[in-house]
Amino acid sequence: MIEMLVAITLMGIVVVTVLVAMRTTTKAAAIDRDHAIAFAWLQAASDEVYRQPRVPCDSATDPVSTYSTYAQSAARPNQWPVSSGATIAVTNVEYLGRASSSDPFEWDATYCFEGSGYLDSPLYTQRVTIEARNPSGEIVKTLQMVKNEG
Repeated sequence: MIEMLVAITLMGIVVVTVLVAMRTTTKAAAIDRDHAIAFAWLQAASDEVYRQPRVPCDSATDPVSTYSTYAQSAARPNQWPVSSGATIAVTNVEYLGRASSSDPFEWDATYCFEGSGYLDSPLYTQRVTIEARNPSGEIVKTLQMVKNEG
């Protein structure tokens, strides 16, 4: 009788351990899948933003919202339909510049010198930050790309 009780207890422990391991594996696979989907969507969105014309910082059109529209036109992953709540958007556009000619170049959203004659150049480099969120909002992936004319 004691041997039966010990055997049932040991089998119960093994079954519970296997079930916990299966649950952990399934959850980890879902998280890994969501990371891969988010990254693929970011790549497609960055390609779409890159393909479209550059929006000058001094134009009447806001570069962040315009680039967001471009990013959202990228192919949406089949696993994340519109109704799922997954989102992609451009969150920031920064410009390569410097406060004075003796300062080093750096990225800043306020460095819009287009049309000002200050340090004029035919190329104004922008750093565009794109963010993708999975349906639950738990996974947020970002990608930064550089965009310029040329």
